[in-house]
Amino acid sequence: MEETATNEKLNFIIKLKSKSLEVIFDAVPDGLLLVDEKLVVCRVNEAIRKRTGKEYKEIINSSICDALQCRIAATEKGFDDSICGKCILRNNILNVLKTAKAVEELEFESKTLFNCKDNKLWFALTLKPVVVDERKYAVVCLNDISVKKCAEEKVAESMQMKQQFISTVSHELRTPLTAIREGLNIVLEGVAGKLKDKQREFLQLSKRNVDRLSALINDVLDFQKLESGRMTFNFESSNIADTINEAADTMKLIAKKHNIELEVEIESTIGTAIFDHNKMIQVLTNLLSNAIKFTPENGKVQLCARLINDAISITISDNGMGIPKEDLSKIFERFYRVQRPGKEICGTGLGLPIVAQIINRHNGVISVESELNKGTTFIISMPIKGPQDTLDSGRDEILEKTLN
Repeated sequence: MEETATNEKLNFIIKLKSKSLEVIFDAVPDGLLLVDEKLVVCRVNEAIRKRTGKEYKEIINSSICDALQCRIAATEKGFDDSICGKCILRNNILNVLKTAKAVEELEFESKTLFNCKDNKLWFALTLKPVVVDERKYAVVCLNDISVKKCAEEKVAESMQMKQQFISTVSHELRTPLTAIREGLNIVLEGVAGKLKDKQREFLQLSKRNVDRLSALINDVLDFQKLESGRMTFNFESSNIADTINEAADTMKLIAKKHNIELEVEIESTIGTAIFDHNKMIQVLTNLLSNAIKFTPENGKVQLCARLINDAISITISDNGMGIPKEDLSKIFERFYRVQRPGKEICGTGLGLPIVAQIINRHNGVISVESELNKGTTFIISMPIKGPQDTLDSGRDEILEKTLN
């Protein structure tokens, strides 16, 4: 009698736990199915039942294809090797049952499940292998992410339209700006007649503003191309010292004009590397220009380059006004400009973000160290072997020509 009572108590506890598990199973908002090795559904939750509009008895013991109302399974043939053989859901379940390795949040598009024909359905699939009474099963979790994917597509479409708009407007502005600049140069050179001092002053002011607007357009176009992956890179094996010297020579006259010493130190063993020469000139002249702008007269700017463990290390330092600590983490963000009371410098706020993206495209990193009123140092490190996908540069150029 005592043994019988104990068994009854154990059975009661087992049934109670089983009921609790069923309640939990049904309470999960995502679709859950328990599938055996023959892809037959052994258990299903309320979310799947509501989605299919079927009763539990109509789903249990049917194939997962029938349970999820696959259009292919509903045909007389019931199986289309050209489609079913590539089914992501089916193949992943079979693989989990075979290898006992789980699948986490695999996103896939289906045009057949739940009688889908015209609309796109997207799911996040999670699969877990389980063993019950020495039999293998797979717990299938289907999360409908169609709304999320639709929103992502709309955002992507909107971004593409914005990029196309920026690109079109920028290109359209370039032509009249070029004409205006050339006209101003002709007048300033005296070709159209002698100028009075006041006339020359106003024309030079106009030319400076045309140059500023032209620089803004160029920066916007460069940044837009970098963000969309459409900027063409020409990776070649070149002498990095020659590139650094060329950039420094370009900026020495500007430094001299501001009474700033520009010192260049290049390690003799630095040798050659794979990089885009013109893009690196753009990076170095931008950083040197900033260093000169924010360094007072009689200050000093240093450019040092050396080889460290198969990587090129380039530092550009100045003893200028420095960058406030709270701004250091934001200076590579687009359109961000450090507020400098009494020392406002014209700019687009895109120079450093463009520099950062160019260095990133070289598989390099750029960082900054600064102390207010003592100076700033930018540190670039990039591998001498260049990025691994340098072969893609040709495809980038083809894409660039196609889009333009």
